[in-house]
Amino acid sequence: MHQRRNGHGNGACRDAQAETSSAEEDTAKTQLQKKPSRGCYFSLAFSIGSMGLACSSLWQIPNTTDRISLQRGLFLTSLGFIYFVSLTDFCNKYLLETKRGERFRRKYRLMMSDVLEITNKIVSAIQASFSFLVGLIVCKSTCTKSFVYASHFLMEAYGWFGTAYFMYDIWSMYKVHTQKIADKLHLLRLTKAKAGQAELSNGHAKARSSSNGSGGNNNGSTPGTPHEICDYDGACVQIPKDGRWDFLKYVLTHPVMMIHHVFIGTFGLLVVTYIRGGGHCIYSYMFMMEFSTPFVSLRSILSTMRLKESRVYIANGLLMLATFFVCRVCMWPYVMWRYSLAIEAASLWSAMCGLPRGCLVSIAILFLPQLYWFHLMVMGALKVFLPKKKQRPPPNGALPATTPMPTVAAAHLLNGKPSAN
Repeated sequence: MHQRRNGHGNGACRDAQAETSSAEEDTAKTQLQKKPSRGCYFSLAFSIGSMGLACSSLWQIPNTTDRISLQRGLFLTSLGFIYFVSLTDFCNKYLLETKRGERFRRKYRLMMSDVLEITNKIVSAIQASFSFLVGLIVCKSTCTKSFVYASHFLMEAYGWFGTAYFMYDIWSMYKVHTQKIADKLHLLRLTKAKAGQAELSNGHAKARSSSNGSGGNNNGSTPGTPHEICDYDGACVQIPKDGRWDFLKYVLTHPVMMIHHVFIGTFGLLVVTYIRGGGHCIYSYMFMMEFSTPFVSLRSILSTMRLKESRVYIANGLLMLATFFVCRVCMWPYVMWRYSLAIEAASLWSAMCGLPRGCLVSIAILFLPQLYWFHLMVMGALKVFLPKKKQRPPPNGALPATTPMPTVAAAHLLNGKPSAN
C-alpha cells in the first residue's frame, strides 16, 4: 500500500511537471507568433548587400598587380564588420524567431547557448570558405609567375575584409561563453529544485540524505566540486558562483585563441597589405589552410545537436583530421620546402636560418597552435574509436556519485530566451 501511494504521488508530480512544461511551450509559441519573423531577412539583405558592395569596389581594379589604397581598405574592413555581424544576426533570428527555427530547436532540444554556438560555427565555416577560395585564386595566379615576388590585389583586399572577422569572432565567442554559464547555472537551479520536489513527494528525502551524506553532493544534483564547462580550446573553465564573466577575464583565460585571432587580425593584415614586393603566393597557402575549418565547425554543430553517435559525426571527424593534418600541419613544411627551392638554398634548414627573426617568430605563432589543436583532435578521436570500458554497477543498489540532468530541466530553456542572472 505504501508503495502504491508513492507511485501515485510520483505520477501526480510527473503530471504536474508535464502540465507546467506544456503551458510554458504554449506561452513560448504565443510569444513567437507575436514576434515579426521578417527581421532575419532584413539582416540577410544587409549581409548580401555588404558583400555585393565589396565585390563591386574590386571590380573597378584594372590590373591584378595593383595595390589596395588605404581608403579602399578601410572601406572593405567596415563592410566586413557589417557582413559578419548581420550574418550572425540573421542566423540567430532565424533559429529563434521563425517556425522552422522553433521546430529545429525543439527537435534537438537546443538551449540559447547552443543556438549562439551553432551560429558562431556557421559564420566561421563561411569565412573559411571565402578565405580558401581567395587563396586558391591567388595561388593559381601568382605561383606560376614567381613563388616569392608575385602579387595579387585580391590577397590584400581580403586581408582588409577578413580582419573584421577575427575581431568580431572574439566578441562572438565571448557571448557564447557567457551564455553557456547562464544556461548551466539555470539548469543546475532547476535540477536542484526538481530533485527536492521528487524527494519530498516520495517521502524518502531523509533516508537518501543519510545514505549519501558522506558524498555531500545531494545525489549529484548539486556537486560539491566546482562546476565547469568545456570551451572551444578543449579546456574546462570553472563557472563563477555569481554567473558573471567579464570580457577581460575571458581573454586572459583563453590565451591560445586570443593570440591566434589578434595576431592574424592585426599583424597578419599589416604583413599582407604593407610589405612591398609581393610574396602573395606564400600567403595564399596560409589562406588555403582554412580548408579544414568547415569540417571543424560541422563537428562542433553535430556535437551541439547531440549527434555524436551518428555516422555523419564519425565520417566528418575523419575528414576533419585528414584535412587539418594536410592543410595546417603539413602546409608549413611544404611551403618552406618550396621557398628553399625558389631561393636555391642548400637545404631547408639553411633557408629557414636565413629568414629574419621576426619572420621566424611569426611562423612559430601561427604553426604551434595548429599542433596543439591537432593534438586535441587526435585525443578526441581516440576517445571515440577506443572508448573506455564501462564501469560495473555499484553493489547493493547504491546510487552513482553523479546523475545526469533530467531532460525536463532542459525543456525550460527551449524557448530560446537567456536566463536572467
